[in-house]
Amino acid sequence: MSFLWIRLLFAFVGCVEFVTGLSFIFLTEQVFAWTGIARITHLEYIQFPALLIMVFGLMMFAVARDPRANRRLIPYISFFKVALIGVVLYNWLTKGLSWLWLSFMWFDIVYLIGFVSAYLTLKDTGS
Repeated sequence: MSFLWIRLLFAFVGCVEFVTGLSFIFLTEQVFAWTGIARITHLEYIQFPALLIMVFGLMMFAVARDPRANRRLIPYISFFKVALIGVVLYNWLTKGLSWLWLSFMWFDIVYLIGFVSAYLTLKDTGS
């Protein structure tokens, strides 16, 4: 089986994650100004998480390349999404957040549904 939809899903989200990480590394001031987020004085608080986002993007590329062989990465990628969803949801409900974080949360909910579906589909194929 080619698992084309799984390949496309993980390739697309991997690209989104990688570009998002790059944006936060190289365009931090511009992204924050554009979204109305207060200026960060210690960029290391942004740079390390941005690099982690890029690492997870690379993991998604690995799944896109060979979904069956890299199925074991999907739970970690999914937990990454659950973590962001949880943090954003908690902070949104308790003190409010910028639309940027809310958009990340909603996209990640959609991605998470796709990742869980992919994981279950790959399980059903004996991988």
